[in-house]
Amino acid sequence: MHNINFQQLSTQQALAIADGLAQAEHYDLAAQAYRSLLRAATAADQVRIRVRLGLAQAPKARTPAMLSTLHTLEAGLSGVFVGECLATWEKTLPFFEDARFIELADRHADLLPVPNWHWNLQTALWAVQKTQGVAGDFVELGVFKGHTTLFCAEYVGFADWPKRWFLYDTFDGIPEDQLDEGWAEKNKAVYSESYSFEEVRDRFAQMPNVTVVQGRVPEVLADTSPERIAFLHVDLNNSTAEVQALDVLFDRVTSGGVILFDDYGWLSSRAQRDAERAWFAARGLHILSLPTGQGLFIKD
Repeated sequence: MHNINFQQLSTQQALAIADGLAQAEHYDLAAQAYRSLLRAATAADQVRIRVRLGLAQAPKARTPAMLSTLHTLEAGLSGVFVGECLATWEKTLPFFEDARFIELADRHADLLPVPNWHWNLQTALWAVQKTQGVAGDFVELGVFKGHTTLFCAEYVGFADWPKRWFLYDTFDGIPEDQLDEGWAEKNKAVYSESYSFEEVRDRFAQMPNVTVVQGRVPEVLADTSPERIAFLHVDLNNSTAEVQALDVLFDRVTSGGVILFDDYGWLSSRAQRDAERAWFAARGLHILSLPTGQGLFIKD
């Protein structure tokens, strides 16, 4: 057994050791090494280390492939970022230049079992900021542990906004009669963690204008839902409930309001995309498909 003092190594030497741990799938040790390296890293090196740390903190079956992709791209390219089914290079990474963004993303990373969700969070945050002055309240359909709303609400100080945010979920998984064919088999590993209504409700206890509602969509919307909506985040993971929710809520979205579909571009969620694309096309409207897997619509 040998003792290695990272202070005696160059950044590249220490990074190579941490990468070796990650490639050997010793993710906990690799994450510890990456955190240690972050403390004294230059700004440029911090980006490379943070991307690796994100992958090591949320390991899954395809993590080795994601690490391999990262190393391959870094061999000849700059600005490399690898996240959940998304790799970018030669692009600015604005979230890594935003200390508050990174602080909150790190703080709440354990609430979402996917690595490096920064691009998706940036899109959601943009939608929240854009609709601050739009008439209406906010709605999220499909909450899981509350990760995205908590991140955005804390970032913008939503507790002080003159709006309400309604969060809807069964908190018991997707109802059997709403499951799209093949969805469960492709996504069961991601959504296998247990969570409860009480846990999520308590997570927002310090935000009196956030209301967590347990119930099945669309039925629960008849009991409690805002008459005007500025931002609608759709993440129910099934086409039946999402389209039925559009039937109920779309006309309540005010001019300038944003609808963000979390799963619109994912292959495993093709049924949702096809159903929503058809619903909008029937009204002469179109959803913008984003490389993050999200879909974006801004109402005139």
